[in-house]
Amino acid sequence: MIGRRAAQAALFVLCLCPQMGLAQDEGEAASAEPAAEEAKPSTIKSDAAELKAKAEAFQDKAHGVLGDFRVGPHVAVGIPHPMTVGLDVVYADLVSLSFGSGRFGHKFDTTEIELTNWDLTARWYVFRGSFYLGAAYGHQTIIGKGTKDVTFDYNGVELTVPSTIRLEIESNYLTPQLGWFARWDWGLTLGFELGLQMPSGAKSELQTSFSNVSTAAEETVRNSADYKKNKKDVEDLGKTLGEKPIPYITLLKVGFLF
Repeated sequence: MIGRRAAQAALFVLCLCPQMGLAQDEGEAASAEPAAEEAKPSTIKSDAAELKAKAEAFQDKAHGVLGDFRVGPHVAVGIPHPMTVGLDVVYADLVSLSFGSGRFGHKFDTTEIELTNWDLTARWYVFRGSFYLGAAYGHQTIIGKGTKDVTFDYNGVELTVPSTIRLEIESNYLTPQLGWFARWDWGLTLGFELGLQMPSGAKSELQTSFSNVSTAAEETVRNSADYKKNKKDVEDLGKTLGEKPIPYITLLKVGFLF
């Protein structure tokens, strides 16, 4: 009898142990689930903070010292203005303003030429990238000076005298243009542009002088065919530069934005 009861008790214990183990496992799993649920919000918060920090870092790179406004100098080489320097102001990679001015002088043989200009350019970055459409308004002064011998007949004697012709032309101009103005986050800018410079309101002044010529003989020089030809050549050049539309090309523009 005692042996039978002992066997029944052992069987009861064996059946009870797996159930207790299962309940323990379920209890541990149930206690782990809240912990995992508690961990999820903190993980999401840290990921959001990291994304926000990256976005702010990107904005800091894209912006300048004045926020959406970036300002900096530039230098450009091109035609008809060989070299200009100026200042660029870019807003939010959408629009920009640029002011530039330049002065160039050159002498070859007996001819001297001097060109000064300033202009204000507005640009619209159509795709908020480097490509833009724009227009410039400016003012330029062109001075040409040449020395050439003039041959004329004076009382049956052929004479040759040096003559100096100076032509000064002032005009305003409007230049529709398109171009490429690349801007790097760290400041460097590179660009080029193509347009048509259309002068308006041109004013010209022609001055002539002669060496070793008396006042009486000066009128004879002015009426000579040689002098008239030289004068016409200078006036035609002045009309081309000061009154007719000419191509406007910036071969390279280099600058830096802060």
